[in-house]
Amino acid sequence: MRAAWAGLLLAVCFTLCTAGGALTQPPDQHTTVLHLSQTAETSVLRDLLRIELRVEETGADPLAIQTAINRRMAAALDRAHQVQGVQVETGTYSVGEERLQNGPSRWRGTQSLILKSKAADAALKLAGMLQSDGLLMSSMAYQASPDTVRGAEEDLTAEALAALDRRAASVAGHMHLAVLRYRDLHVGNAETEGRPIPRFAAAAMAAPVAEPGEATIRVTVEAELLLGAARP
Repeated sequence: MRAAWAGLLLAVCFTLCTAGGALTQPPDQHTTVLHLSQTAETSVLRDLLRIELRVEETGADPLAIQTAINRRMAAALDRAHQVQGVQVETGTYSVGEERLQNGPSRWRGTQSLILKSKAADAALKLAGMLQSDGLLMSSMAYQASPDTVRGAEEDLTAEALAALDRRAASVAGHMHLAVLRYRDLHVGNAETEGRPIPRFAAAAMAAPVAEPGEATIRVTVEAELLLGAARP
């Protein structure tokens, strides 16, 4: 009886060990890993205008400079908030001492005012009025709005995936293999190309003129695929 039980336990142990060994076996060694990257892109009209102006003051008294900046910025904000369709925010505020080689030191203070709008005419007109009030132009540029970028993202993702699938099948065919499955996939977010932001001299006082142009939006997908002999 003991011999029979020992034989049964040995058989069970052998079966489990064999099954466990099968589970730990590496995948089919006759596969090829293919790494691919595919990008889809489209051009869209830049539909958001961003304008940055600044209040700037210099003098010997830092407190007087800050008081003047605060007064002028409050007036600029009051004017800007009266224009519909323009998003307004303040930016960097700084006051620092400048030491001159031939003369007494002085203090310079500045604070920026940022305008964003899809209604470009209204934003440009407001920028011109603020320049007439003494604000200086720092930069101005069109860009694709977040809504526009998100709207293109899904279509570009589908286009990039379809192109990657076709390319993988083509590569496999040239190697007399077939695509077995995707092993790993990375889908990037929609990105827009950058371009230099026009800068303006401190003395520029003319009302700005701008043309939006087009932006390129792109989505890139990367994948690892397994290639192997075609299944019957």
